[in-house]
Amino acid sequence: MILYLRKILLILLDKILNIVKELKLIILKNKMESLYHYTSINKLGLILSSKKIRFTRLDHVNDPNEGRTSDFGTMNRYILVSCWTKHKEENLALWNMYTEKMRGVRIELPMPIFQNYSNEETNDSLVPEDQLYNKNKGYLIYDATNSPTDITYTDDHDKLNPNIRTNKGLDVKNLGIYKKKIWLIENETRFIIRIVPFNENETEDSFSRALENKTAPPIDHYDIDINVESLKKMKIRIGPKIHPGDLEIIKALIDKYNPYALVEESVLTGEIK
Repeated sequence: MILYLRKILLILLDKILNIVKELKLIILKNKMESLYHYTSINKLGLILSSKKIRFTRLDHVNDPNEGRTSDFGTMNRYILVSCWTKHKEENLALWNMYTEKMRGVRIELPMPIFQNYSNEETNDSLVPEDQLYNKNKGYLIYDATNSPTDITYTDDHDKLNPNIRTNKGLDVKNLGIYKKKIWLIENETRFIIRIVPFNENETEDSFSRALENKTAPPIDHYDIDINVESLKKMKIRIGPKIHPGDLEIIKALIDKYNPYALVEESVLTGEIK
């Protein structure tokens, strides 16, 4: 009887701790004013026309080391991310890396960027409960916390390549949150979606084999709607080497898809040859 009560108390304590953690994340998210995303004019057009932000699998991002483990190979195909920075000051490195010849844009969106949804596990989800499992395509989204995570930059091998096998299965919560110090210049914060191939008609053994065999999920990206109020307050800062024709394209996109958006000139304009 005592052991049973102890087990129940531990379960309740774990639930309370998870609730406290979620409340802290929500408070932190509400305190955060805006996030910034450097991108090309082409991708700006896709964002404006769809009013969505694309989450991309880690095996398609520019850091080939992400998602590696010490005991289960790479898990980069099971993690999708949307990458931002909290730093308001313009970052010359990000202009160079993510906008072609510094002729792209920096998108600023105020928090919360995405709509919030509740399900049995959390009150802070990016994805509605009825969309977590896609029967037709055969995948399951099992983690989609609607709070950005600051990347920790480290050269610690154990953090960059953690052991994820446990008695309860695979513990992947520390994947996608560490990067080598060479990436420190990005000052990245990201939203994370974790996904696995899944078929409700298959047995648990089949699901385990799919992971053991590194079967990739059937999608390589996932699009999330931008919160309507955040979209209305969008600011678009044009690249420091923008051409007159580029600017006309940007203005035309804004006029057609988001006339509320404000256009700003880069503070670096005229400072770079």
